[in-house]
Amino acid sequence: MGLATFIDPAVAGNISLQLENDSFDGASDADYTQGMRLAYTSDTSPQWVTSLLPESYQEREIRTQYFLGQAIFTPYEVFETELLEYDRPYAGWLYLGAALHSVNLVPESRLATAERFEISAGIVGPSSGAEQAQQSLHRVIHTYEVNGWDNQLRDEPTLMLSYARKWAYIQPVGNSTLNFELSGTLGGNLGNVNTALASGLGVRFGRNLYSSVGVSALSPATAAPASEVSSSDGWYLFSDLQLRYVNRDIFLDGNTFKDSHSVEKEPTVGELRFGLVIATGRLRWSLYHARRSQEFVDQYADVQFSGIGLSASF
Repeated sequence: MGLATFIDPAVAGNISLQLENDSFDGASDADYTQGMRLAYTSDTSPQWVTSLLPESYQEREIRTQYFLGQAIFTPYEVFETELLEYDRPYAGWLYLGAALHSVNLVPESRLATAERFEISAGIVGPSSGAEQAQQSLHRVIHTYEVNGWDNQLRDEPTLMLSYARKWAYIQPVGNSTLNFELSGTLGGNLGNVNTALASGLGVRFGRNLYSSVGVSALSPATAAPASEVSSSDGWYLFSDLQLRYVNRDIFLDGNTFKDSHSVEKEPTVGELRFGLVIATGRLRWSLYHARRSQEFVDQYADVQFSGIGLSASF
């Protein structure tokens, strides 16, 4: 879930950083416990990229994004040192990748479509640095040790492709600059990290929504693409509901080609996100909360976490 980046042609691009953590809600580490995504979005795509697209895309806004991210997963009982057969594996994922965003605006019909194609490569396992990242953070904030990282998934290179398409109907509110948006999203992931199909419904309310049409993220493993508004005084509230059918999730199914700990996953997962995005000059801020249904059999509780984001245009 979340919202994709859309950049005003008047700026050269932006750099964004998003952080997600279950501790933002005062909870202890469990399940999806931490995510980070650093991204650069250019103002235009390279000519060789746009030349590969169908003719119908030549009149659309096309942006290229490059990103680096990390995601961390732990079981509920992080004080235990032995393998917890009934709970999810310890796991970390370090990845980098690129994405292509396109937006087609038709203001006179109040319709807009957005697409995102993403490819990422990385590594799951000790080489992801998840253990070091979590333990270092806990030492900085003087909190407890997490003791079970010796049981984490083994090293495995990863490759994942993602595609999503959003259809949005944007309705002006009176004669003001306020708008209301109702949208639907379809897409999926393919790869050894996650293979899934997803559908979603979303609503937004705010100022100048045509300048911030984005597409919901699909990956259930890490931070969503940064949320944007292109005008300096734009803002919006949003809520997205997504349903995923999951064929494979390495963080539950375990390593692909090596023996490792695994749990019996739930094939369907629902997720609700809601939050606020606001622009102050060249800075864009986002704040949101997410609640995800149980991802495996006998999971202790639904997954809850919150995220914050900041991007700077230049």
